[in-house]
Amino acid sequence: MSKTPVSILQEMMVKQGMIPDYELIHDGGGRHVNTFTYRVICDGLSATGTGRCKKEAKHEAAKAMLTEIINHRNYPQLPAASTPAVSPSRSPFHSIPLPPKIPANVPFFNAIGELQDLCAENNLREPEYVLTKDYGPPHARIFTIQCTVSSFVEEGVASTKKQAKHDAARRMVKRIKGLVNQLKSIEDDEECLSSSLSSDQTEIMNKNAKECYHSLTKSMKKINLGIRLADYHIKWRDSLESDKREKILEELHCIHFNESFDDTDQFNELIQEKSFRLETILSEINVAVNTKEIIADNNYFMKTIELNTCPLLTQIGMGKTEQEAYWNALSQMIESIKLLLS
Repeated sequence: MSKTPVSILQEMMVKQGMIPDYELIHDGGGRHVNTFTYRVICDGLSATGTGRCKKEAKHEAAKAMLTEIINHRNYPQLPAASTPAVSPSRSPFHSIPLPPKIPANVPFFNAIGELQDLCAENNLREPEYVLTKDYGPPHARIFTIQCTVSSFVEEGVASTKKQAKHDAARRMVKRIKGLVNQLKSIEDDEECLSSSLSSDQTEIMNKNAKECYHSLTKSMKKINLGIRLADYHIKWRDSLESDKREKILEELHCIHFNESFDDTDQFNELIQEKSFRLETILSEINVAVNTKEIIADNNYFMKTIELNTCPLLTQIGMGKTEQEAYWNALSQMIESIKLLLS
């Protein structure tokens, strides 16, 4: 059976009536950049080893000590120990290939932080990490961490949870960067294509693309902009293009509530007409209008109109009839939107 440098050195020193003395002389290096250094002293010789974890550093120190012994004592039985073999697989748990170890002299890449920044730059949800598998004997545990960003899923496998998390984040960073570069190349191709098309063809294609985009994004969750709740609607207003905002305001100013009506049917028609116009106007910026009824006293009715912004923009109307309550809520909502976009 192949042996590790630590076990070989231990057996060699025990035969001579001594025990290797290991000392941890450098414990970590920070929150993200962890390197450990062990020093081993035995038989008047000293050697050090550095690794990403204590176990790896200790093995490197033992390996260096074996090399020192070879150079100073020239023992014939030691050449095989200069290239220690990996412990043999005696369990089916070792069948999953682990990511290669990063040499201690290679600069540390904080994949978790890189993924966090990448998601923020591209308006993606924050990464979620879940431990999906944890198996193996106590001395050789294998961990699988699943990283999820939006609909993308990547897994990392390692002998520690921290390494598995970094491995999953590294794979996700590679995947998202590849998609971003692919989208950029597509946009460049579209620019070249649009320059070769006529203005009428380009306008038709843009119109079809916008209609398809709105139909796909109606059920999308609003992006967390990382700002105060009270400032969200201001941020939402500023995110709209100025010409689009002016167009919406112009259309909203054309909706009046000073019309007169003769009967209930005509009143209902006016309400439906104005409600439909509001929904049509807001659909261009992917905002839906929802109506709810609130339980009130017997003498009054209450209606609420909500816009599916985040947070919801809500107005409440009260009246002696359902139509009157809805009319008041609708007029207040339109006035609120005009104030917000002005």
